[in-house]
This record gives sequence, structure tokens and C-alpha cells, in this order.
Amino acid sequence: MRSVATTFVCLVLLGVQLIAQPTQVYSHGDPTPEEQLMLEYINRARANPTEEGIRLLDTKDPAVQGAYSYFKIDAAKTKQAFAGYPERPPLAFHPQLIESSRNHTKDMDEKNFQGHTSSNGDELGQRYVKVGYASMGMYGENVAAYSESVWHGHCGLNVDWGEENQRVLGHRKNIMNYENSVYTEIGIGITFNGRGLMQGWVGPYVVTQNFGIRSQRYILGVVYIDKNNNGFYDIGEGVEGVKITPSRGSFYAVSSASGGYAIPYTGTGPISLAASGGGLPAAMNKTVDVSGQNVKVDFVPASAGPGAVTLSKPTNNATNVNPSVTLEWGSAPLADKYFYQVSKDQQFTTAGVVAEGETTTRSATVTVPACNTRFFWRVRGINEVGNGVWSSVFSFTTGGKMPTSSSGTSPKGNALAGSNDNVTFVWSAAAEATSYHLRIKKSVSPFSVVFEDSAATGTSRNVKANVLGTGGFTWEVRPKNACGMSGWSTPLQFSLTVTSVDELDNEVFDAIISPQPVADLLNIVVQSASDDVVDVRIFSLGGNEVLSLRQPVSSGRSNMAISSAVNLVPGLYTVVVSSVTGASVSLPLIKL
Repeated sequence: MRSVATTFVCLVLLGVQLIAQPTQVYSHGDPTPEEQLMLEYINRARANPTEEGIRLLDTKDPAVQGAYSYFKIDAAKTKQAFAGYPERPPLAFHPQLIESSRNHTKDMDEKNFQGHTSSNGDELGQRYVKVGYASMGMYGENVAAYSESVWHGHCGLNVDWGEENQRVLGHRKNIMNYENSVYTEIGIGITFNGRGLMQGWVGPYVVTQNFGIRSQRYILGVVYIDKNNNGFYDIGEGVEGVKITPSRGSFYAVSSASGGYAIPYTGTGPISLAASGGGLPAAMNKTVDVSGQNVKVDFVPASAGPGAVTLSKPTNNATNVNPSVTLEWGSAPLADKYFYQVSKDQQFTTAGVVAEGETTTRSATVTVPACNTRFFWRVRGINEVGNGVWSSVFSFTTGGKMPTSSSGTSPKGNALAGSNDNVTFVWSAAAEATSYHLRIKKSVSPFSVVFEDSAATGTSRNVKANVLGTGGFTWEVRPKNACGMSGWSTPLQFSLTVTSVDELDNEVFDAIISPQPVADLLNIVVQSASDDVVDVRIFSLGGNEVLSLRQPVSSGRSNMAISSAVNLVPGLYTVVVSSVTGASVSLPLIKL
């Protein structure tokens, strides 16, 4: 990773006049979890430089260790250097510095460069002016446009790898402040673009750090749930919306989405801090002794299971609820996901539970097995610590009606089909039905079931002829919905003769009607040795032409689906299938 550091001296000093104001909220900006994590790395390093040196050089991160080897970092020398640095107060985010950092990161990412001069020629001081930030004395910037991760970027800047960087140590000076002025405020801008050196572009993480000094001092920190119990803030652990109120001063803070906060203060001595609300499981109180420097106070509640869930819809004791019901509930503090149950009994016995599941959302759609029946439901949160308490139990009563009956339409009588063809079973629609149960049985003892579909949708179902085979059959259908099933339809009887389109001669022009007899759609399988144009003419037994059409076919076997045959009156017909080359086939047609 290549990185650049720079430090400037500002000749204009800015005085700050403190004016008493009513208590008001102070915002340190909107850092992302990645930006907050990098600040936590920096403040941890400033608080204990000796441990930072050990942590940096002994990391198990292979990408970082690879960089140490490539840049020939002397681990012992670097650790010794960190052991000699003084402790420094933590840095507080400043919204204008966050803005300037993000602007420069965006510029480097879009224009594919790393440096301190913007693509439009602006230097750091000009970028500060554009966001309205004025530093007192020193101000500085670190950039690391080729970082592999947030940790990789921090290591690269604080170890300061690179031949020239190791000589100057500009990045490390900006972070550790072991020389010259001590920074008090920072902005960090991090973008992940998924690219990098292998793609000839900056990335995958592009980082800018902007540093400044002003007379204002802060109580700052982060509110987080230590989900992995490592004693440190990690991405995804920040708690948003927590109000942190000091016992004196003009400002309070509300933790941002990253969990971080900052509160300006004046004076010295003890200050009590009260944290409550947001995603904090319970109120917390801390006392800190301030002495005119930035001071860090984190709020980390003891690891615990999720809080209670509040159910919302359907409301308790709701009636006439659709058996396909969507359950909704409120969020539970500290919950990563939720587990729900629906039961026929209020005790949620194993036999009584009719639906249960896990979800990361705050809703679930289930279908209960009965209409006009009372059901009970409950939800609890889950996180890495364990299960939360069950919510209060709500009940709802389903409405709905049983479906009306249905009757079969076709097939009936005699039918002819190719072995690979579908036999289409058609029935009438039933009111309130959501699906149908189709059953086909042999028409002779022992009347065994040869095909069954208990979840057919619509009012038809295709069944391969070779599944049924040649023989006599009866079939019936019954409508279904969540309330139950109506009775079976009156059985229809049909005889099926299964032929094979393999009987078609592959060497000459040939055709077959499949399936037979035809209830509505006439399907003709045509075998042609080459791409061709086919004429189809249908004649009554009296010799009158009742239908004709022309259609192109491809080489090999083609299906000609003739929907206009539905208009033919029931009876026997002759179908003449002719090629424009002169070949012709006459076929019998049975129209139901």
C-alpha cells in the first residue's frame, strides 16, 4: 500500500468566544462504521503507544505481514519507537473535517490517484476553507488509497511503510503526535470500491484522514454492544440513537449510526454522564474527571440476550383473519434475528404448533391449517448471547369459506396420444379454491391410483401419456383452500391409447395427430426431412372442406398447434397434411 502524509502550519489563529446557550444537541457528524472503526484504532494507539507498537507488528493479518516483508519493516525497532512515544488525548470527529476527507477520498477514487492535491488543483488548506473549517496552528492529512481493509490502512499509516515514509514518518506523526502540536479533531473518509492495484486503480479501500486543532475540547466515545466479547468496537456493534447527557454544560449528544458521539465541554473537574434510549438495553451512568483535554468515555452494556418483542399485527383477538396471515412485530433491543411460533393451543405444545420459523426481518407470512379457528402466536429475539424472552401471546381467529365443488370436463370417452405427449385434464373452477387435488385411477379392479397431484393450480393439469399408459381410467378432482377440501367431483371415465411419435418415418414426410380425440386444441406432429411449408386441410365425412391453413415447419419433428379446431362440431373428420413439395398424409380426426 502506498500512502502519503502532509502537515501544514496555519498562520491565522482563530479565537473562540464561549457563550452560554440553552441545552442543545451537538452532532459530531455521520461517520460510517468503517470510519468510526478507524478512529477507534487511532485513539487506542494514542492512549497506549507501547501496546500499539506490539499490536501493529504482531498482527496475524497476512496482508499486513506481507507488506511488512515487502517494505522490510524492522519490527523490533518499530516497537521500540512506539514504546518511547507519549500518550495523547483522543481525537474527536468534526463534521466539517469528515466532509473534507470524504470529498478528497471521492476525488481520488473517481480520478484514480493518490496525493494531497485535488484533481482540480486544490491543496489541503483550500479544501478546508471550502468546508468552512479553520484550524489553529498545525493541520495535516494522511491518505492511503490502496488499503486492503480498515485495519490494513491503519497499519500502513501508523507503521508508515515505504522507503521514504520510513525516513520521514509523516503519517505516524499525524496519528501519534509525538512531535509539535497535538491535534484535537479529525475527519475520516473511507470508500470501498472493490478494485485495487491488480485492476490498475486505487482501492479496494480508499482512505483520507484530516487533522486539526481548535480550542474546543470534547467528551467523546462510542456506544456499542460487544457482540464478540473482544473488548473493542467492531463494525456492526454501534448503537444508534442513545442520548448522552452531561451533568453540566450547554450540550448533549445523540449517538450517530456508527454509535459514536462527542460533547463539547468547558471547565475542569468531575462530570456525570447519563446514557439512555435508542438501542441501549438499559440506562447507564458514568463519571469522568475532565482537565481541559479531550477525554474518551465509551458506553458498553454488559453482554446480554435481546430485549422483549412487542407484537403488532394481527392485533390481539383479531377475527376474520385470512388463513394466509402476515405476522408483524416491533424490534427488540440487541436482537439480530427473531423466532416466531403459531399454535393451536396457548401452551405452544409440540402437537399444537402449526408454524414456526426464524427471520432477520420483523414480519413473517404463514398459512394456518384451518378456517374459523382460533390460533395463538408469539415471537422472541435472538443474538449471539442467546434467546430473548418470549413476547406476550396474541391470538387471532381465522375467517374464510370452504371451496365450492368442481366438475371434470375432459378427457372422457376415447383418447389417443403419443407416448411423449401430454394428456390435458380440465375441470371447472370452484369458488374460494386456491388449489385442486387431481386423482387418476385404473378403471378396473383393484382401481389403483396411477397419478395424483394434491396441489394443482388453475383448472387444468398436463400428465404425460407414458405415465398413464394404454388402458381404461377414471379421474376426479376436488377443490382446496386453507379451510379444507370439498368433495370429489363425479368421476369421468376415458380409455387411452398410447402411440409413439417414434413410429413416424424419419426418412419421408409424415404426420400424426396427438393426442386423440381432440377436445379443443388440435396438435399435429409433422416429420419433415428439411425445412418446409405445410398445408393442413380438414374435411367432414361428406367431403366438405371445413378448415384450412398454411404453416412453415422445420427440419425434423415440429408441433403444429391449431387452436381454430375448437370451432369444429363434434364428430369424425379427415385431415390432409401436405407439403409444398407434393408429399401428403391423410389422418382421421375425432373431435369431442
